[in-house]
Amino acid sequence: MRSSVCFAVFVAVGVAIPSAMHGQLAPAANLSPAVNLAPSDAQDKPASAQIGEELRLAGNYLAGKGVARDPVQAAYWYRKAADQGDPSAQNELGYLYTCGIGVPKDARQAFRWFARAAGGGGQEAKLNMAVMSMQGMGVSRDPQFARQLLEELAARKNARAEDYLGLMYLEGNGVARDTRAAEEWFSRSAKGKNPEGEYAMGQLYSVAAGHEHDFGKAAKYLRESAKAGFVPAMYTLGVLLVNQPQVEQKPDEALALLERAAEAGTWQSSAMLGEMARDGRGTRQDMSEAFRWFTIAVKQGGATAEAKTRGSLAQCRAALAPVEQEDEVHAAENWLEQHPHADLFLFNNAHSDLPAGEVYAMRASASE
Repeated sequence: MRSSVCFAVFVAVGVAIPSAMHGQLAPAANLSPAVNLAPSDAQDKPASAQIGEELRLAGNYLAGKGVARDPVQAAYWYRKAADQGDPSAQNELGYLYTCGIGVPKDARQAFRWFARAAGGGGQEAKLNMAVMSMQGMGVSRDPQFARQLLEELAARKNARAEDYLGLMYLEGNGVARDTRAAEEWFSRSAKGKNPEGEYAMGQLYSVAAGHEHDFGKAAKYLRESAKAGFVPAMYTLGVLLVNQPQVEQKPDEALALLERAAEAGTWQSSAMLGEMARDGRGTRQDMSEAFRWFTIAVKQGGATAEAKTRGSLAQCRAALAPVEQEDEVHAAENWLEQHPHADLFLFNNAHSDLPAGEVYAMRASASE
């Protein structure tokens, strides 16, 4: 049921920095302009005010807001605040170590900072500890400890923790496999408006073996998840609408969803767009366009995508002159230059990233 661009079965930790991982650092939309904090000023300020300015500086350097983007400076200022015991700074610093942003990539160091933040009451840090314990990332794999942390968070209605508990029961990771319990946790997460929980419910109702399929209900869940910017939901919903034309949908809705997911780096979406253009399904038939999308898919997905699209590419080549093929290869390369990242979340029709400071287990695309 669950596999994705960079994960096999549902649980590969994905964290920042372009293309290979789960997502990237979020632009710090609400940060104040950069503040120059001189050492003499810092000594005269109350600790809380000093930490606040250090956090603003860190966020500004991380986002490049009012200053040149500088992850090393961001890490420096987060460390200053973290050393004074601020849980949010400790969590952010752990995230930077997880991703190797501004500091060497070091999962063990990341886990230590998350543990310090969690000890200070940081709920995001506790979630990060659970994810890393599930994976054995920076610490010995301990699904029982992960479950304990997640249950503590779920007791406080943390929708992301509820989704991870659903994942654990779905896969039998540290617990007896129980699809009913998994669905209950996913349902709670979806009610909490977590796009991953909504996506999980959409998958259950659309592709899960042994589960009732209700494509209208699946589309409702997936639309909510896609609206929140969750790329796998865009892909899954697009495929659902193409394959189930009886489901109520807007004109060209599937095409728009798949194009957006392809722009986020999902090679399966590019391949699906190629199939649609090749067969004239959901769009006009155009072998040149089909060849371009299949070429993009191969460049995005490597050997796996090449194996999946080999026959389709041969079919397109047979229908196109060499000069036409060359033109479309150039068009594909230009397109890829404009869309270089692999993102799990997109917001406001523009490239964006996951909220900073969180280590996300990846969600499935139902595409493999």
